[in-house]
Amino acid sequence: MAEGSALFGGGDKRRLSLKRGRSSVAEGDPWHVLVVDDDPQVHGMTQVLLRDFQFQGRGFHPISAFSAAEARTILESRDDIPVMLLDVVMENDHAGLSLARIIRQDLGNHRLRIILRTGQPGEAPEREVMLDYDINDYRSKTELTAQKLFTALVGALRSWIDITTIERLNATLEARVVERTRELADAQAFSARLVELLPNPVWVKDLAGRYRLYNKSFREFFGIGETTWLGHSSQDVLGRNLPAEELDSDGRVLDGSSRREEFETQIPDCHGQSRTLLVTKAALPAEGVVPNGIIGLAVDISDRKGLERELRRLATTDSLTGAPNRRHFTSMAHQEMERALRYDLPLAAIMLDVDHFKKVNDTWGHSIGDEVLKAVTQSMLGQLREVDVLGRMGGEEFAVLLPQTGLEGACQLAERLRNAVAAIRLPLAEGVLKTSISLGVACRGGGDTHFDHVLGRADRAMYRAKDCGRDRIEVDNG
Repeated sequence: MAEGSALFGGGDKRRLSLKRGRSSVAEGDPWHVLVVDDDPQVHGMTQVLLRDFQFQGRGFHPISAFSAAEARTILESRDDIPVMLLDVVMENDHAGLSLARIIRQDLGNHRLRIILRTGQPGEAPEREVMLDYDINDYRSKTELTAQKLFTALVGALRSWIDITTIERLNATLEARVVERTRELADAQAFSARLVELLPNPVWVKDLAGRYRLYNKSFREFFGIGETTWLGHSSQDVLGRNLPAEELDSDGRVLDGSSRREEFETQIPDCHGQSRTLLVTKAALPAEGVVPNGIIGLAVDISDRKGLERELRRLATTDSLTGAPNRRHFTSMAHQEMERALRYDLPLAAIMLDVDHFKKVNDTWGHSIGDEVLKAVTQSMLGQLREVDVLGRMGGEEFAVLLPQTGLEGACQLAERLRNAVAAIRLPLAEGVLKTSISLGVACRGGGDTHFDHVLGRADRAMYRAKDCGRDRIEVDNG
């Protein structure tokens, strides 16, 4: 952390950032990322992580604020910051959320993408909090690896770029109407040409919700002609494929209850393939305050969503066996333990170890050892309920989480697991390879306040099973 800490250890660099004042982001400049956290280590680590990132040929420049008050001062003096990584707890327990509300309401900054970060894993904010404070994303600090940080920042920047495009388009259209009323027809033609050139689907609806304009990208996405949908509503043309948020968001924009609508939705393209779109809408103003219609923009984020799913899978799954890895298993187990304690429900754990696994590796090689682990995993998965969780804890050790299960049920499952593994016959050049497992079973007791207590007793029982001859089950009765 020494390198990261040195980057924000003095005040001169922060004052230099403030002296730059209000400016726009010039092409080629790095993307500014405002890091708001009272922990210097977070700033240092973020500095290190952002050092090698690039998006659209531009790097990232973190700006440090160690309190909500300092962040507000920075944002009051400049508008070239597209993304903010915001801690919740700083001066007080709600400093981060209060700052988010100040940004949206007092400063009127709705373009800034706010990514909320908290050091409390598993305690994501309620949906109402995300909506009320207009927060764009939520990430736990413990899960914000370099890849996930990069994914979050790229998504935020794309959204910021699209919103900026819409605002500039709106400003251009409004200025043309106010300044050159007599040239309204020319202004409309100009805006249509401008929209036509945008790389993402863009459309305009009138006050009745009928399409009046859409660009080439829109037509190519839905496979329609230049006039096919003109004069028709989205209900007319999309039918059963109409996203649930489509009409509601139109209404909120037109009645003034929302300045801007942004949501993700699934919709089939012209080839019938379901795509995930990030839709942004805003009112298209006339000369007064009454809107003249709605302008919308969609960004296809299907690839990003696929990458997020793959990153999530890689972060939570053991690459060899496909079972949850130790970290993911432990996280789920702690959640189930909390539920069991809250509602006084039974909960059991099984620890198991593949017998003589070192001998398998030494005799047949690690590739055969890998096949044994995969075969053991598949045989055990076939015995589990949907709510049960099998995790690979490391090497040849596995654990099973059994929600709402007492000692009798856990022992019955352990015996089924033992028999299923004993039935494995792995073909070799010289014959077949058999294997077995030793298992330890434990249930939540009255004094167990943490899942590690239950798992520890199951682990000790497993070692008794190995000491007593292997291929057997031992029970810890607490």
